[in-house]
Amino acid sequence: MRVLMVQTFHYYRGGDSTYMFNLTRLLESRGHEVVPFAMRHPDNLSSPWEEWFTGEIDFPALLARRSPRAAWTVLSKSIHNGEARRKIAALADRVKPDVAHFHNIHGHLTTSIVRPLVDRGIPIVWTLHDYRQICPNTSFLSHGEICERCLPNRFWEVFVRRCKKESLPASLVAMLAAYWERMTGVPGKIARFVTPSRFLAEKLGEGGFDPARIVSIPNFVDVAGYAGEKEKGYYLYFGRLSREKGVDLLVRAAARVGRSELRIVGDGPEAAPLRDLADRVGADTVRFTGYLSGEALREALAGASFVVLPSRWYENLPFSIMEAFASGKPVVATDIGGIPEMVDDGENGLLFPLGDEAALADRIGQLLDDDELRRGMGRSARAKAERLWNGDTHYERIMDVYRAVVGGAPGSSSASCEGCQ
Repeated sequence: MRVLMVQTFHYYRGGDSTYMFNLTRLLESRGHEVVPFAMRHPDNLSSPWEEWFTGEIDFPALLARRSPRAAWTVLSKSIHNGEARRKIAALADRVKPDVAHFHNIHGHLTTSIVRPLVDRGIPIVWTLHDYRQICPNTSFLSHGEICERCLPNRFWEVFVRRCKKESLPASLVAMLAAYWERMTGVPGKIARFVTPSRFLAEKLGEGGFDPARIVSIPNFVDVAGYAGEKEKGYYLYFGRLSREKGVDLLVRAAARVGRSELRIVGDGPEAAPLRDLADRVGADTVRFTGYLSGEALREALAGASFVVLPSRWYENLPFSIMEAFASGKPVVATDIGGIPEMVDDGENGLLFPLGDEAALADRIGQLLDDDELRRGMGRSARAKAERLWNGDTHYERIMDVYRAVVGGAPGSSSASCEGCQ
């Protein structure tokens, strides 16, 4: 099968790009041909197809000009990219793909690329990595707090509340893009939406999406590439250091616990404030390692006793939990979003209520104090990763979707994922 793989950035830039590259390798290893379509960018990985990529749009540079012309360019290209439309049409004519698989296309490639594929009878499968189709701010967050006011289709709320970057112009663009997508009938042109979590599928349903076009398929990791080593006396957070991740709550909880080392791996806008917070609350067991990736990150994960994910937002299906489970590490996490689909409370980890610092400290203490409980949960975590989040299982489920849309089979009658637990 020939797959047109569509993602704005053709380099490792977050979970959506990571998944896209992982899926590309998985498909190619099974003998399929994958042709990428993306935006040109200095950090892109080389590709024999890059001459077909659309030109780079540097929105920050445009906004820095502070001119009416630049503002109009940002507004117009955020909603409709004529060059991307022409380029993907030409590429589709050149390679004649059996199916197109979208990832993150908003803001740069835009939904302008949908029509040329539909006109050529090429079915589109779209893996959603955030909530943009039903929340113009992408995250169900408004000024740092969970917000569902835009459901269903009340996209003007993002403008009224200035949710996008707390900016009126940015919120206006987000609102107009969302309404344009509905006015042009984009949801009805997509053969299947793939959601990594059932939670996202349910939210799409609340937003008016056809359940027959939605299928939930968890992402995957190279489970065999992770191995737990002997615990080295610390527990771990790894990820972006930003407010929605709740790391400040974790620092305060670590101060309450007062024993064992908490290692915080990552970087982001809250890095300096978090260090200041640790000093203020006397969290002298907290160690900030900075950003780690690749083998260094795997080593940090392998030596941890367990992992903590204290998110304040609706995580979809975080890679951090999949990687922790693949390493045989239980997870302490917030009981919101897609997380409860991953962490079975009391079996392979512990859940705590959103924002509850005392409960988080209690769960951490439980795992620190009970070696047998912690290690048993770690074994259960590894077993779940091996069963559900391996490449073979993911490949079969994605191919089921491809075969269904290429063959014109009707959609599933539900947004559930049989066997996802």
